[in-house]
Amino acid sequence: MESFSIRLTQTTDLPLIQAIEVASCQAFRALGMSVIADDPPLSLESLMVYHQAEHAWVAVPSGDDDKPIAYILVYVVHNDGLEGWRCAFIHQVTVLPDYSCRGIGKALIEHVAEWARKNGMRALDLTTFVDVPWNKPYYERLGFLVVDEETLLCNHAVGLRRVILCERQDKVLGNWPRVAMRKSLDN
Repeated sequence: MESFSIRLTQTTDLPLIQAIEVASCQAFRALGMSVIADDPPLSLESLMVYHQAEHAWVAVPSGDDDKPIAYILVYVVHNDGLEGWRCAFIHQVTVLPDYSCRGIGKALIEHVAEWARKNGMRALDLTTFVDVPWNKPYYERLGFLVVDEETLLCNHAVGLRRVILCERQDKVLGNWPRVAMRKSLDN
């Protein structure tokens, strides 16, 4: 495996993040999910919000080339009624197809987990497709557990419940089964 490093985004990375998203989403075509592949990437304005909050990281190959090959975007989810029960929600983690299966996505998630721990967060949350091989099964291998519907009703999952309900109603994402997942950061 070639080496890479992880750093916070720079403004010049934002168009490259869009290109990574477009390239990686083409794999959905083979699963009959062309609408995902055809969906436009996050806007530069949306990416700028993550960048300015310092909630966006990229993986870059070691050496002279500082061009991103993968990225992760997160935001902090506050759960109602529970003081201090904050989670880092992984909005997207995406790797260029030519660099997939090399541990880069896992490294980005581990990087965010360490950042979240240092910032007092209790878990990593995400939502993903149930039946896409590089989604739910991948996250399960990384220690994420499915958050069942009953747990989504608990106070410590209010933020996650809001996200999954919005996605299930989304005109693109809502066309396929999605699931909420959580990885505890308690040591």
